[in-house]
Amino acid sequence: MMALIDDWASMYSHYPLLRTFVGFLHVSGLLVGGGFAIAVDRLTALAAGHGPVRSAQLHLLRSTHSAVLAGIAVLVVSGVLLLGADLDMYLYSKVFWIKMGLFGLLLVNGAWLLRAEREIGRGNTTAWTQLRAASAISLVLWLATTLAGVALPNIG
Repeated sequence: MMALIDDWASMYSHYPLLRTFVGFLHVSGLLVGGGFAIAVDRLTALAAGHGPVRSAQLHLLRSTHSAVLAGIAVLVVSGVLLLGADLDMYLYSKVFWIKMGLFGLLLVNGAWLLRAEREIGRGNTTAWTQLRAASAISLVLWLATTLAGVALPNIG
C-alpha cells in the first residue's frame, strides 16, 4: 500500500497537468455540492416559516440531493488523491484534522436534514423546525469546511 502511495505522490509531483486536474476536481466538487446545498439551505430556512411555499421548497430540496451527493463524492475522491500526494504533511496537520472533523459534522448534519425531510413527508409539520436548523447548520459547516480547506496550504 505504501508503495502505491509513494508512486502516486511521485507522479503527482512530476505532472503539473495532473495536479491541476485533481485540484480542479476538488474545487468542482465543492462548487457543485456546496453550491447547491448552500442555495437550497438558504431557501429552506426562509420557507420553513411560510406554510404556502413549504411544499414547493420540499420538492426543490429533494431535487438537489443527487447534485449535492455527486459533489461530495467528487470531493472525497479528489481529497483522497490530494491526501496521497502528501500523506506526511496531511497526517500531522491540525488544520487538516479540523477540516475532516468539520466534513464529518457536515455529513452527520446532512443525515439529520434528510431525517427531518422524511418526517415532513410523513406529515409531521413540526419537523420543519429541525429542517430549518439543519439547513442553517449546513450553511455554516459548508463555509467553515471551505475556510479550513483554504487555510490548509497556508497554515498547514
